Amino acid sequence: MPNLGQLIKNKREAAGLSQKKLGIACDLSDSEIMKIENGVRKKPNWENLCRIAQALEFHPFELLLVAGYITKNDIHPNAQLHGLNQLNDSDITYLQLLIDFIISRKSTDGILKEGL
Repeated sequence: MPNLGQLIKNKREAAGLSQKKLGIACDLSDSEIMKIENGVRKKPNWENLCRIAQALEFHPFELLLVAGYITKNDIHPNAQLHGLNQLNDSDITYLQLLIDFIISRKSTDGILKEGL
C-alpha cells in the first residue's frame, strides 16, 4: 500500500488535477497539498484529509486509514460499500427501497418460519 502522500498524489493525477487545482477544490493551498504529498506533513489534519478525499471523489476512510486516524476495526462492514459517491439522489432512494425490501423479506421469512 502506498504511503499517504503517494496515495493522494496517485488519486490526484488519476483525476487529472494539478496540486493547485486540488488545493482550490478542497480550500487548501497548493503548498499544503505538496507538503502532504511529499511527506513533510506526516499526519495532516483529518478534516483536511476528508476534504481532499471529497474533492478527489473517494471515501475519506481510505485516507484516514492510511494516515493512522482509524484502523480497519473502526470501519463497520456496512461502511465498506464502494461507489456510493457516484450515485445521485434518485439512485440512493432506489437503493434504500431495495434495502428496505430485503429487510422486510427477512422479517417476513422469520414470521413464516416461526408459524411452521
